[in-house]
Amino acid sequence: MKQTLPLVTEWKVMHAEPWLGPTTACSALPLAERWVAAEVPGDVHLDYERAGLIADPFFGTNHDHCRWMEEWDWWYRTDLVPPTPGPGQRLHLLFEGLDVFATVYLNGKEIGRNQNMFTPLRVDVTDFVLPGTNRLEVCLGSPVSPPGRLPSPEVRGYGSPLRLQVRKAQSCYGWNITPRLVTIGIWKPVSWLLVEPAEFADVFVSTIALRPDGSAELEALVELRHNHGAPGPVEVDLTVAGQLRTFALPGDPAGGRHVERFTVPQARLWWPHDHGAQPLYEWSAVLRRDGRELDRRMGRFGIRTVDLIQEPAADGTTSFIVAVNGRKIFLKGMNWTPVDAIYARINDARYRELLLVTKDACINALRVWGGGIYEHDSFYAQCDELGILVTHDFMFACGCYPQDPAFLAEARREAEFQVRRLRHFACVAVWFGDNENDVLADLSFNYPAYRHNRLSKEILRDVVRAHAPLTPYVPTSPYSPSVYDQNSPREGDCHLWAHGQSYKAEIFSTAQPRMVTEIGHMGMPDMAVIERFVSPDQRWPIWNEEYLTHGSDCTRLDRRGLLWSMFQSIQARGWEEPKSLEDLITKMQQLHSEASQYWIELYAGQPDCWGIFLWSLSDCWPQISPAYVAYPFHPKPALGAVKAAYSRVSR
Repeated sequence: MKQTLPLVTEWKVMHAEPWLGPTTACSALPLAERWVAAEVPGDVHLDYERAGLIADPFFGTNHDHCRWMEEWDWWYRTDLVPPTPGPGQRLHLLFEGLDVFATVYLNGKEIGRNQNMFTPLRVDVTDFVLPGTNRLEVCLGSPVSPPGRLPSPEVRGYGSPLRLQVRKAQSCYGWNITPRLVTIGIWKPVSWLLVEPAEFADVFVSTIALRPDGSAELEALVELRHNHGAPGPVEVDLTVAGQLRTFALPGDPAGGRHVERFTVPQARLWWPHDHGAQPLYEWSAVLRRDGRELDRRMGRFGIRTVDLIQEPAADGTTSFIVAVNGRKIFLKGMNWTPVDAIYARINDARYRELLLVTKDACINALRVWGGGIYEHDSFYAQCDELGILVTHDFMFACGCYPQDPAFLAEARREAEFQVRRLRHFACVAVWFGDNENDVLADLSFNYPAYRHNRLSKEILRDVVRAHAPLTPYVPTSPYSPSVYDQNSPREGDCHLWAHGQSYKAEIFSTAQPRMVTEIGHMGMPDMAVIERFVSPDQRWPIWNEEYLTHGSDCTRLDRRGLLWSMFQSIQARGWEEPKSLEDLITKMQQLHSEASQYWIELYAGQPDCWGIFLWSLSDCWPQISPAYVAYPFHPKPALGAVKAAYSRVSR
């Protein structure tokens, strides 16, 4: 039977000049002394900080002094003894996440490449393994030198246009909520796979229909993968919600595909937590050939349907409503951005504390923002358990992306992997093609024709239709398809921003949106957080480099703008200018709370608005921002205001 064995070994890492490698790289030290102990999964910034080679990049302006790291190649090395395949088996090596331009070597021979942080690399290494100890090496090329990608005038966007050529988290190249800290590392687990001639590629259970008698019609899709040897027939034992089916599939060198239908009487439906319970059913599957077990899988699923209702109204507007199990749901939302700027550090415990506070604040929906990462499985599994809906951007944000065949092919491969992975979770309700690409192409990048791009209008759409056809897809956010203004409140979703103005300014108070998927107000963290990133002699006044780079201006494009907007907001409220840091904290925390409550009450009170997603749940490093939970876990008072306001919304 197929086995997955975690690759447990001692790794080391070193930086080397591009193209020279770890044996000829220029070094003031003997090369043997340049290696640093590494953790996998991990990131080279963490390894070098542990080794005392860099200071904590989250304090002061230390991250500026790490910029050299993004310009080098990084070599991981380990010596190990691989497991021995059994009769009829072969040995595969699986890297779940390589960040980002990876070339893998076994005993000096190249065995695989990958150029996407968001896709795994799986290689058959049977013919490369030697008896005894083997040397495994991974070279991660400089993430600011994308192989084969050249600057193009059509590729433009927020911050550095270089990021648009690279398939990794966009915000690590610098954003207004994240530092310029370009991550590098084997950031997800590595495993050995002892594989049989055939295995399950996937087993996916979906809800086809809910019947008036309380039953649910399910469809189970079984997909096979052919690994090696001559194709031959296989038998499958498939159990869904306690119902067992056994069937045979013919051998197919391209794999195999089979669909089984199930009826679950008196089905217990999955709901957002404020509308019902979150029961999860189990499925399991066993694959055999000639009585020999080849593979075994199991999982959980929720029985639920999701629809995106977009219907014209008499006044010329078009609705934008998410319905779960036929019931319209007001999305009491929050934007979810990366919860750590070093993504390898994100773990189940971090998810748990943030998702528990999410549910406690009466939030029933999270919007995974397109400038970050596709989260780990445990994030979505916990959302399933807690009853938190997820609307999900693909990881493209604030730019006009390349449209050449090679880039689009890689984007399709990424999307296929992620949609197939995330379609198993009941919480994933809607896919959006990107964050703000179309609206900014027009307003900021002088490229209005980009709204007809193939990436979001064809490639990503077709992937969702092929692999999760019952999941709604929206090409971009915000999106207003029938009018020129992509941020029109009369259809689709919209983003409302006006830093420095009163939270009751006309842009907010007169808006009548169908759904608000971004809206936020600056809010100061507590003093304990400020002490984590500002030197004692720099804490007041705030007009210094340490505050500026941690003040929602990490890209240094706007410098004083967002910090100055706090003083403008205080003035708009009719208050005196703060005379101390403590005064600034008190006033901005109160403004943050007032704005949150006002916006929730305003838009939840409009019968044609069916959701608001505040910006954003948590910070990824210590900073001043609109987030409701300061890094690493310091809830701001405004989260209490959100809880109070959302608790009064019953739609």
